Amino acid sequence: MAINLVKGQKINLQKGSGGALIKFCVGANWGMVNGNDVDLDLWAATFDGNKNLVEAIGCFTTFDSSTGAMHHSGDDRGGDDGGDDGLDNEIITVDLSKLQSNVDKVAFFLTSYSGNDFATVPHASLRIYEGTNERVTNVIAKYDIGTDSSFAGHVVMVAGVFYKHNGEWKFNAVGAPTKDRSHTDAITTIKAKYL
Repeated sequence: MAINLVKGQKINLQKGSGGALIKFCVGANWGMVNGNDVDLDLWAATFDGNKNLVEAIGCFTTFDSSTGAMHHSGDDRGGDDGGDDGLDNEIITVDLSKLQSNVDKVAFFLTSYSGNDFATVPHASLRIYEGTNERVTNVIAKYDIGTDSSFAGHVVMVAGVFYKHNGEWKFNAVGAPTKDRSHTDAITTIKAKYL
């Protein structure tokens, strides 16, 4: 049963069959606005214990992390046409075991490259799940952006941060809009406020 994330909630990463969740997907889903394209971008940024950026994964940097720990599915510049098709538009697959040894935090965030206010984007959501880009086997947690009025007027949001605590990975659901306009500004805000 998926957890509907709320701001500030911390969850343990557990597979549906039990045991620690090491390999998973983070997916972003959204629709067109009145038949017009909406270009949202899903990002991941890794940090070391001193809050230094190690690398960023996303549409303007690279689709693959240097160690193969993360892979971005590619840039969707349109969104779902004709309603929610049940699949995510952009997905980052994650294997925590392949992260650089100095990485202890991985932040995920969403930007609106097309400048669409999140409050106007149909069925905008983020979810963490087991499976592949084509097949969802177990949704761990979900965050519905479109139903949260606090995202009105914003084009960047921080979904949450995976962090290592006593050798185990956990997830802090941030779920907060920022006043940023770009992914580089978002990374600066994440370093200052959410690590």
